[in-house]
Amino acid sequence: MSKHLDKIIERLGYANSPCLIYGHNNFDDTQLTTHTIKVLKELAPYAVYMVENEPFVLFFDEFHNQDDRKAINKKIWNAQIPVAIFCGTDTVTIYNGCTIDQKTLLLTQIEHLSVDSIDDNSPFSFFEITSQNFWKRYTNQFSSEKLNDVLLSNLVYLTDKLRNTYHLSYATKLVLRLIFIRYLIDRGVDLDYPGFSSNVAASRSALLKLLENKDSIYSLFTHLKKKFNGNLFELGDEINDKAFTPIALLEIKDFLAANINSSCGQLSLFDLYDFNIIPVELISNIYEILLGKEARDKDNAFYTPKYLVDYILDGTIDKHIKEKGTCKLLDPSCGSGVFLVDSYRRMIEKELNGAFFTENDKLLCDTLTDNIYGIDLNEDAIDVAIFSLYLAMLDYKNPKTLHSFRLPNLKGHNLFVCDFFDEENLSSLQKIPFDFIIGNPPWSNKPGLHVEYCKKHGYVQYLQNNDTCRSFVLRSKDFCNSETQCCFILHSTILYMQKNPSKLFRKFLLTQAEIVRIIELSSVRKLVFKNADAPAVILSYRFSGKNELQNLENRFEYISMKRNIFFELFNIVVVEKTDVKHVQQKLLKENDWAWKTLVYGLTGDIDLILFLKKNFPTLREYIKSQTPVLIYGTGVQYNDGEKMDASHLYGQPLLESKNAIDHFSIALSNISTFSKTKIHRTRDATLFQAPYCLMLRGIDMSDYTMKAVYEENSFVFKEAVFAVKGSFEQKSQLLNIVGLLNSKVYAYFNLMLGSSLGVEREQRQVEEILEFPFVYSLEIANKVKLIQDLIKQDFFVVGDDPTAQINQLNLMILKAFNLSDNEFVDYALRIQIPQLTGKNDHDVYRNVEEKDFNEYSKYYYKYLSDVFEGTGKYIQINVYPKIAKHYSAFEVMIVDSKPEEWLQFINNTTLEKSMFAKFSAHRTNEMFYSLKDVIYFEENSFYIIKPNYYKNWHPAIARLDLMDITNQILSRNGGKH
Repeated sequence: MSKHLDKIIERLGYANSPCLIYGHNNFDDTQLTTHTIKVLKELAPYAVYMVENEPFVLFFDEFHNQDDRKAINKKIWNAQIPVAIFCGTDTVTIYNGCTIDQKTLLLTQIEHLSVDSIDDNSPFSFFEITSQNFWKRYTNQFSSEKLNDVLLSNLVYLTDKLRNTYHLSYATKLVLRLIFIRYLIDRGVDLDYPGFSSNVAASRSALLKLLENKDSIYSLFTHLKKKFNGNLFELGDEINDKAFTPIALLEIKDFLAANINSSCGQLSLFDLYDFNIIPVELISNIYEILLGKEARDKDNAFYTPKYLVDYILDGTIDKHIKEKGTCKLLDPSCGSGVFLVDSYRRMIEKELNGAFFTENDKLLCDTLTDNIYGIDLNEDAIDVAIFSLYLAMLDYKNPKTLHSFRLPNLKGHNLFVCDFFDEENLSSLQKIPFDFIIGNPPWSNKPGLHVEYCKKHGYVQYLQNNDTCRSFVLRSKDFCNSETQCCFILHSTILYMQKNPSKLFRKFLLTQAEIVRIIELSSVRKLVFKNADAPAVILSYRFSGKNELQNLENRFEYISMKRNIFFELFNIVVVEKTDVKHVQQKLLKENDWAWKTLVYGLTGDIDLILFLKKNFPTLREYIKSQTPVLIYGTGVQYNDGEKMDASHLYGQPLLESKNAIDHFSIALSNISTFSKTKIHRTRDATLFQAPYCLMLRGIDMSDYTMKAVYEENSFVFKEAVFAVKGSFEQKSQLLNIVGLLNSKVYAYFNLMLGSSLGVEREQRQVEEILEFPFVYSLEIANKVKLIQDLIKQDFFVVGDDPTAQINQLNLMILKAFNLSDNEFVDYALRIQIPQLTGKNDHDVYRNVEEKDFNEYSKYYYKYLSDVFEGTGKYIQINVYPKIAKHYSAFEVMIVDSKPEEWLQFINNTTLEKSMFAKFSAHRTNEMFYSLKDVIYFEENSFYIIKPNYYKNWHPAIARLDLMDITNQILSRNGGKH
């Protein structure tokens, strides 16, 4: 059968991939984690395709026995491997490895194909699985509930029931003990207790039997405390707790036996769980739910998902461990211990060098007690962290030699129930030379010890709304030496808030610290933390002891993650070329606005906005320069509250502003009468005297434009409306302002400069808009008047479509700012904003066309022709529109004679195969977690290969690619052409 499987794997395009591992090699690859190797040996597939050293596609021979089929399906589900392909003689069946039917206990079938029909264009072929468009077709099938969700749902039911119905204050620790025991049982550990052995089924039954009597189960707990030591089985006076009734015990037994439904009607799947396969880090996930909603709201603590932990540790401790073996690490808000557990694993696996187990108990214990430290205010969280670290230790012990192993006591020695800002109780920790301080601090804005700490140490000027995130950054300095690297997951708004404390904090960061890396997660904020729309940033920095000038010269890596189908479905962190920038701290100190531009902008956007700010006045400056000076402000706060006299407005018309204002139009039918004599906030009555430009607070979420209108009728309006008021002699100025506020150029400014847009709340701040570059043109004012007149008169009657006039207005405004042919503005409007809004995004992932390649190629031809002018060398560009279905190739050749056509499109099968061979040799597809362009140089040519989406071949990207290639050529030739 192996030849048949090999043929299927070859026809699907996987055969030559170095990321395909065969089972006959016993999966002994030292690049894989011990857990991954253990899981693969347990599953025993014929072959597995890996992504980032994690299993992604499994290949099996078809199972004919139904019991065997259910058994392997259960194991795959526990392992949560996305795709399982079962190969029969005549058919190939593809399953979602992350979802299981709770009745049939079989994986969800996705495709059923005949063997004769499959090739490298078939669903789930090698080249299909890296295509964004391919996965969009299967989004629904791969978005259903996964094991993580089911396990957490099951555990929250049991823990809440014990805590809230039976009033067991130690419910968390009780559930942890039971999972710990099930983990040992599923690993085949003999607990050295009557009824238990290395037989998994027999030991599971023995555990259920003990759960019929409280004395019996607590006798086992006592035995395990003596056997393993540690903090998990410290029982206190639990056994005498009258609240722990036989009914409560029966609830636990039924749950573990999978005999009951949860509150949501879902069957407990506890009997299906195999804790020999489920990773410890997933079990730690219970922290998020076991703390309960009340505690989570109080501390504003978010569980850090495993893939994010991996990504952070890959970029921080990995290099240090490879060089030195261990590292001293502190997590000052450790929660369930996910950072601590994964860091510990990396140190141990470095020492084991591919071995599964060790008999060196001292190594396991000392590596933990000498290097791993954590702090958390919540004792339940510390208990979960201890539990998680214990399981991680036991993973490296052979079940047959576990009888004499003793777990170290961690509470009060390595893990502390304490406030990070308690200087007295944590003074001893400050003496430890930490290599790394890594964590996900709570995002609270409540007063507490952290505020007192900042007041005491002269940091209070940096605080805004009692934000704990910046307090953690400031406090971390006490635990640092000049080499310590800190890495925190923080609320990203600290980088964009515009009040003075936030600006001062950013200045402190730029002048007093050396930033190593920033990873911005705001655009994927709804995907990162489960049950939380939380804009996050990962900030890595050192207090290196350098002076301000040295810190400002520092250049750091800045990565801004974007939404991506691989991230949404499989939590694969994807970094594209446009996401990565290298930034000098000096730039941000001199241009605080640039923090936001980095989130969605390309390199050219920073330069462009610098140019605009230098050459054009701001809207605020323009308003103040007018004679008479234009008045501006927001409308009244019409609600009750602190009552202010509004009798001067009583009886006047009142605009019900929620839906009254649109682009260039206003619905005056939304007028009522101002009927209050006292309101929360009044305004200068002059503001309400027309004529004025009126702008709605919200933005058009289809394209990030604002809604503004010129109006000559006087009325009072509410706070949701911002007005610029002038005289009738200033009508053209007001019309001009209306045109800019409605324009695509100001939508571009919203994206690049709006502090909350695309980060937290999708709204604009008036103060920021007043700082946007401004240009006046009578032509713009006249066009706005025409548009408003057309809309008022009903264009169906007039016969002129205002849409065409609005398009002309946008072109007019682009021209006024000298932006008519600017690639970066076009990229933001055609690619980035549609990607963010999900509206009008047809250009983003459409196939690139011949006209697009023409535009892309012009940049190379012009630049390189100038470089080689007078040398007798010429430029020939070949475009291969479709390579391996989802890719395009672009080849630049330096030739000795001038070609008849400098640009050629290659549709010759032989030449396409030649380019495909180059493509395959460089294995672009293996890197789909990091969608970088493939750029390769040969003696007289270079070529670029990347996915054939228009967004990758846009003129703005041509500019970036050309810059990249030029840098590579210069670096290869010592700066010589």
